[in-house]
Amino acid sequence: MQKEMDLLRPRDAAKLLAISERHLWGMSKTGLIPIVRLGRATRYAQADLEAFIERQKGQEVRNESA
Repeated sequence: MQKEMDLLRPRDAAKLLAISERHLWGMSKTGLIPIVRLGRATRYAQADLEAFIERQKGQEVRNESA
């Protein structure tokens, strides 16, 4: 069974992360957030963005205990 993948435009992805599109693009260029290329269009998998948010939450907990 195939799971449906929600792909977001840069504007929507940036809004989900509460950052600017420019910041999102910089994070994408460094590989911090993966992108999906569809021809010339750039999209972001919502699952990847949610996983990124969860990783950041984990870092907060580790940083506070240090």
